[in-house]
Amino acid sequence: MTDGVDDYDAVIIGASFAGLAAASQLQGAGRVLLVDREPLGAGETSACGTPLAVLERLDALDALEQVHPEVAINAAGRRITFRPGYPLATFDYRTLCEILAGRLEGVETAVGTFGGVEADGALLLGDRRVRGRVLIDASGWRALLAREYGAPPPDPARRSIGAELRHGHGGCDLEFWVRPDERPDGVFWAFPAGGHTREGVASYLGRGNRLRSDLARFVDEEALAPRTVHGGVFPSRLRDPVAGPVFVAGDAAGQCLPLSGEGIRPALVWGQEAGHQAARVLRGEVSLEAALTAYRDQVLARRRQYRTLERLQAGLLRTPRQLLPAAVELFALGSLARAAQTSYWQVANPEVLEIAPGVRTTRRATAAQCAVGPAADPATRTIGEAAAPHTQLRRSVGQPQSTGVMT
Repeated sequence: MTDGVDDYDAVIIGASFAGLAAASQLQGAGRVLLVDREPLGAGETSACGTPLAVLERLDALDALEQVHPEVAINAAGRRITFRPGYPLATFDYRTLCEILAGRLEGVETAVGTFGGVEADGALLLGDRRVRGRVLIDASGWRALLAREYGAPPPDPARRSIGAELRHGHGGCDLEFWVRPDERPDGVFWAFPAGGHTREGVASYLGRGNRLRSDLARFVDEEALAPRTVHGGVFPSRLRDPVAGPVFVAGDAAGQCLPLSGEGIRPALVWGQEAGHQAARVLRGEVSLEAALTAYRDQVLARRRQYRTLERLQAGLLRTPRQLLPAAVELFALGSLARAAQTSYWQVANPEVLEIAPGVRTTRRATAAQCAVGPAADPATRTIGEAAAPHTQLRRSVGQPQSTGVMT
């Protein structure tokens, strides 16, 4: 410690998925600090759905709640069911955070509110002043550290906002309701997760008004009890993943995917890449400038795919409602399905994920329909058991009329 400043080789702001992924690559590279304003595993804002391959590659199947080989999309009164080229999964947020954090040998974790950067480069973290040779911003959509180094504030027109709660019933398909009458600027969803279902609503246009009341109507309740709803803001445009000397990862760099709102997989993939490049600096393999350039190039190589998703999201909001089923079928069941799903996979390919630097796993889980995992409620369920399909949920957003299935 010098001049009241605690010196580290690397400092990571934000200890959700991007921060944990970055820290996983910095083990053994020096003195590393991972800090967040909340305790590890708190502050869940996500629906916690991702390709099953993410949990497999991270050897984190203990966080698995349920496997979903099929997706259902409700649009203008029609229900279109399709099977993506890869199964999806729901998982328990806290469990996955604890699994990832439990592997961080030699990484110091702390709770502290980020308070800015002083003239000498010291970071204010709660009542501490710290300095890092390399810095990683994984602070979420506000990009707190990046903005201290000149990154522009997030564009309010380029972010979505959502709210979600848990209901005590089961289910099978991941299900979406696209632009229903009650929420023409967004979607409702229902993600079965073993013994419960996470149900939510989001506005693509960042309109947070009425989200709570719309969610209450969606789940057919008069009002929602305090502290039962979580949610937040998620970006819908890729931003520069470098700000001055800072690697920026996850929502802080706008790496959440437009249209689907999937932020977990990109946060893990690009968080690990940021950590990998930072570790190269600390080992003396490359300069900081070269590592930042390599990281930026890796992320922006996917810019075209992000822009395509942005255009699809904008087009979804402009498409006449009666044409929505045809548009959904084109990308889910039609000639564009295979190309669209391949591109969606490659934009943040989970095959690159490691459980530690240079260490990968080949562990696999069953992809059986509705199979539930160790993190399901009740906890006695194990991978391979099937959750009983629930009866048709009560909905104020229109009932399905027809179904298409791609096998």
